[in-house]
Amino acid sequence: MSVLEAHGLRVELPRGWSGRIFRRPAGGASLHAGNFQLPLQDGEFGDRSTARMPAGGCFVAVAEYVAGAGLEPGKGLFASRRIPHTLDPTAFSSRGLAHPRPGQAAMQHFFTATGRPFCLYVVVSGPRVERRRQLAAISGVLRSLRFSP
Repeated sequence: MSVLEAHGLRVELPRGWSGRIFRRPAGGASLHAGNFQLPLQDGEFGDRSTARMPAGGCFVAVAEYVAGAGLEPGKGLFASRRIPHTLDPTAFSSRGLAHPRPGQAAMQHFFTATGRPFCLYVVVSGPRVERRRQLAAISGVLRSLRFSP
């Protein structure tokens, strides 16, 4: 297991997972984690990572939004005060993908933690029969995730 901690985010990754936490200038914090080697440079929602994701791959992004211009933490889309620790396999579909790719399915969940607005974006790849195993691993990562102001 490895621990990543930066920009008010902390996560524990299982053996064999890679990840990073970064912040762009004038942007919020982003966390990327996957059960495959992630590229060093990528967008907030992992376009490059998901493009190279193998069958059986899992990718997790937690992207912070910057409040203002009508975006208010804890309100509207960001009203939820929690990140789901157990993901519903039926919540995943190809319609949830930022960039549709064959064999991939995704889900999104918007929430506010420690007064900060975030989006959880999860992508899985491969046959449906693998989803329970993939989601169990992802749930372990999400349970370890901690936020600070």
